[in-house]
Amino acid sequence: MKITRNIKYNLIRLFRLKSGPHQVASGVTIGFIPSWLPTFGLGPILSVGMARLVKANTISALVGGVMGTFIWPLLFFLNYQVGSLLLDRNTKVNELDEVEYMDAIEQTYTGIVSSHSSGFIFLTGAMCNIVISSMFIYIMVYVIFKTNRVRILNKIR
Repeated sequence: MKITRNIKYNLIRLFRLKSGPHQVASGVTIGFIPSWLPTFGLGPILSVGMARLVKANTISALVGGVMGTFIWPLLFFLNYQVGSLLLDRNTKVNELDEVEYMDAIEQTYTGIVSSHSSGFIFLTGAMCNIVISSMFIYIMVYVIFKTNRVRILNKIR
């Protein structure tokens, strides 16, 4: 019960922000970017810092950063799959259960220079996923805030 109340409270805070739809959508988009990369749990902090750099809404950036924290195994799996598809290479990761966080970090940072390593495959997929997801998230959040902000806020209350 307390978790539901906390989520509802934070949604109300998000939809009551005085910022315009562009700042909120930019914040959520920028906040989600570190979720695609191994950030050692610092993703939400990096999200807020990046939002301040580009003058986006920091609260919405924190929301975007926290959203990605919960689904990082799926994001890492997608990075491997998209990277192997783009580079036409096989990867060792064929199932979501096979994504190991520490292995992904080690292979990413040690294998950047080699174009045949799984780290290079991971980073290629991550860069492609960041671009595509950023465009999708921005458009989706912008439209929601532009057209349905008041209606959603009334339903949440």
